[in-house]
Amino acid sequence: MEGRSGAVSTSQVGHSPVRTCVGCRTRCEQTALLRFVARQDAPARWRVVLDVRRRLPGRGAYVHPAPECVESAITRRALLRALRLPASGEVDLGDVRRHAQQHG
Repeated sequence: MEGRSGAVSTSQVGHSPVRTCVGCRTRCEQTALLRFVARQDAPARWRVVLDVRRRLPGRGAYVHPAPECVESAITRRALLRALRLPASGEVDLGDVRRHAQQHG
């Protein structure tokens, strides 16, 4: 089925959700990106973890597996903004940094 613009409707073809990488800000299929979520350890302490199965509760932030995208997301604080974490709290990005080093 074609819409007004002549584009094929997504209901007819295999549709994969599209997300934006918070590192490089390009749009890509969700399956090509990593999903990170924030888990609260203590009242003012957060830990950002990789959600391998994409099923953990909470707001997710998507990043390409490329080390450049992960580092850009950290240095620009885009990862924290995307997860909507409070600025006045301690955030552990150890899991995120480990993943960037493994794929570097």
